[in-house]
Amino acid sequence: MEESKEKAILTAAIHEFAVKGFDRASTNQIAKASMVSKGLIFHYYESKEKLFEASVNYALEISETELNYTQWNFDGDLIEKLKHYCTLEFKFFHDYPDVYQMLMAAFTRPPKELSDKMTRLLRELTSVAPQFFKKIVTNLDLKEDVDADVLQAVFESHYTYYMTRAMAYSQSHPDSTVEELKPIINQFLAMLKMSLRGLLKSDSE
Repeated sequence: MEESKEKAILTAAIHEFAVKGFDRASTNQIAKASMVSKGLIFHYYESKEKLFEASVNYALEISETELNYTQWNFDGDLIEKLKHYCTLEFKFFHDYPDVYQMLMAAFTRPPKELSDKMTRLLRELTSVAPQFFKKIVTNLDLKEDVDADVLQAVFESHYTYYMTRAMAYSQSHPDSTVEELKPIINQFLAMLKMSLRGLLKSDSE
């Protein structure tokens, strides 16, 4: 299939699944929105379930491309770096609401036939988070008596809580701007600052 047609189909599918969920999503509407025949869609994806799975993978691909997590570094001022990256993340999910909704639906309300696959995929994705926060903590010049593993767990907890709040706000305020999310970002960073107080070697200088 031509790459342009494939992207058109998957983009239309992500929107349809995000808005209506798997059961109510219409392959007729996906075909219409992507300007291809329904027969072509089923020729390449065979079933609605396989189209859903391909759409999830494409949504993840978009996320990874736009956010480029592998290039993130935390040298220098950690709080400023986190502020920058949090803003990027919130802006991405705000600008790509269909991608966010699609992924949330896939992991919380997957088609019965794909439940096991989505569970495994979610497990793979969440297994990356500890590595991400470990990278952050490893870059910190901690005092010798600080338990890095505990600090890492604290960071993960704060991040999950405030990211959930930000996503919920974006969902309930679809016309909101990233500027409106800044209070949530700033509160998250303030909590991190409090968590780091007295734990860095520089604090005793």
